[in-house]
Amino acid sequence: MTRPSTGKIAGIVILCIFVLFMFSAGCFLIGFFSRSFGSTAYSTGDSVYEIRLEGVISAEQYSGLLSGETVTPEYIISQLDAAEKNPGVKAILIRVNSPGGSPSASQEIYEEIVKAEKPVVVSVSETCASGAYYISSAADKIIANRSSSVGSIGVIMQIPNYEDLYEKLGIKYTTIKEGKYKDIGSSDRPITAEERKLLEAQVKEIYRQFISDVAEARNMEISKVEELATGWVFLGTEALELGLIDGIGNYKDAINIAAELGGIKGEPVVIRQETGYSLVDMILGYFTDSVARKIF
Repeated sequence: MTRPSTGKIAGIVILCIFVLFMFSAGCFLIGFFSRSFGSTAYSTGDSVYEIRLEGVISAEQYSGLLSGETVTPEYIISQLDAAEKNPGVKAILIRVNSPGGSPSASQEIYEEIVKAEKPVVVSVSETCASGAYYISSAADKIIANRSSSVGSIGVIMQIPNYEDLYEKLGIKYTTIKEGKYKDIGSSDRPITAEERKLLEAQVKEIYRQFISDVAEARNMEISKVEELATGWVFLGTEALELGLIDGIGNYKDAINIAAELGGIKGEPVVIRQETGYSLVDMILGYFTDSVARKIF
């Protein structure tokens, strides 16, 4: 069997290197232009900036098979800030599908939307409940589908007690503490009457803040919001009759309303920040945290 000459092997190697170089150069150009012309910084013309609020609202980012995805105040606020600073963005659309979450995290986002100088429209896909509605109430307009779940104005605190289970398993806790209430909520014992009273007072105060902020943002009487603040979720059609939302419509309808509020003429350009990285990013070796791309 004849073995290939050294010259032929060198030629093949050089050819492979050339092909790889050309492929990499092509990927670089694709990546460069997609970033330049698909990003919020370089978008031309008037546009609507879309923000996705999907999953449980939490101050801590986590995900898992049972927990699902979370959305943090930092993630939403950074996008609100980007939209506010971009001169091409005339309105902001927040696409919501969330059961709610942490009161403090929801309040952070709520307060930032209140500060927004550009029109903000919320588009509800499936669920806008509890903390998600708290946030949405700060928008200029809320648009939901007829069968969307909206509302659930209320506050809940649950403290598990595994005392009987621990006893069956032979598990015992030794608690060493300084501070009378430092172990409040421990799962190895029931809470005391005094502790319950303290926790109930905190829940009532958060509940009061929830009702007060929704009433102010939605221009409703506090007494009216109190009537609706039972923790119940309403269908979109019911929410409209009760004044919790401003209209029935789908995603495209909400975009058009945002464009109208922003003074955009004609078909609006919608840009959205996407997280993760693309195949181009992998090839080039720089994994981006976010890339803004036009989606509509």
